[in-house]
Amino acid sequence: MVGTIILAAACAMLCLGWGVTLRREAASRKAVEKALCGVETRSREMLENIKLIAVIVDTDGNITFCNDFFLNVVGWRREEILGANWFDSFIPPNQGTVKRLFDSFRAEGAFPVHLQNDIVTRDGKSRFISWNNTVLRDWSGQISGIMGIGEDITDRINAENALSFYREQLEKLAAELSLAEERERRRLAADLHDRIGQSLAFANIKTHTLREFVADGGRRHLADLMGLMEQVIQDVRTLIFQISPPILYELGLEAALEWLAESTQQERGFPVIFSDGGESKPLADEMKVTLFQVVRELLINAAKHARPAQVAIDVRRRGNRIVLMVKDDGVGFDISSVSINPRAHPGFGLFNIRQRMETLGGDVAIDSLPGRGTTVTVSAPLAHGRHDSI
Repeated sequence: MVGTIILAAACAMLCLGWGVTLRREAASRKAVEKALCGVETRSREMLENIKLIAVIVDTDGNITFCNDFFLNVVGWRREEILGANWFDSFIPPNQGTVKRLFDSFRAEGAFPVHLQNDIVTRDGKSRFISWNNTVLRDWSGQISGIMGIGEDITDRINAENALSFYREQLEKLAAELSLAEERERRRLAADLHDRIGQSLAFANIKTHTLREFVADGGRRHLADLMGLMEQVIQDVRTLIFQISPPILYELGLEAALEWLAESTQQERGFPVIFSDGGESKPLADEMKVTLFQVVRELLINAAKHARPAQVAIDVRRRGNRIVLMVKDDGVGFDISSVSINPRAHPGFGLFNIRQRMETLGGDVAIDSLPGRGTTVTVSAPLAHGRHDSI
């Protein structure tokens, strides 16, 4: 009897404890739910106030939330959007990749964090959005949808495209100006050769014929005059080659570069070794002139800044491209430092060369280290068929 009473009392106490526990758990669950509701409310308020697009879709792709900023972008009212399918309403038909990614998300539970795609507004225009996506889960941990926070970068992309277009136009204009300059250089060099050069040569011949008519006392002065005439003729020839070397058009790039190597060696005092693979390398005049100017600028750059003991020029053909390498054993430089402050660095001219070659479809590779010299490799397309002459 006593045992039965004790057992009944124990059961009563256990039931009371369960009741208290259940009441506590219920109260705790209500508190958690209330807190979560508060978090959700504050989160929605935050999404409403940010100056970014905020959209939530469920696992069927239907819109369950959108903020006012999104409504202003697309031009719809909230009641017209909530419940609508995101892909049917806002994704252009030509962007099926986005729908395929969402279908994969439904099957596997993963979706790209970062995504960029167009959306269609009410008036049929497209806006380009950069998204930051988050997979949402319910209280039980089950996937419930996706929240996307998006930035409308349409205007920025349009501005970048416009800037790229104007940059291309500027590069084309610079190339045209370079060709016009070369044509003028060639005309000036021809005038110097045909007029001043010929006149000096004729005057030199006449001066030599005066020797037999000059008394012994004046022959020394005549010899000085003849020497001066020879020097002026040589200076004019050098000037003609510096302005626009005829050899470049008459014998080709390889012969012009070999002459440039010899001329630089005589002028600068360090050996300039030229080598050529001997292959046929047809080039448009524009490319021929540009490559010659590039090598001349590289040699000047080496003489000014590198203090080399020797410079090597090598020209080869690789497939449908010409590959030209200029290598010096000078002081070299840190390439990364040029990107920080290029105009204050001697390597700035090298990066100008890169821009010039890229305009013509060429490539420039620069390899340099302090104390290890500099190697510049220039690659450019060969000519196919007919091409215009300068």
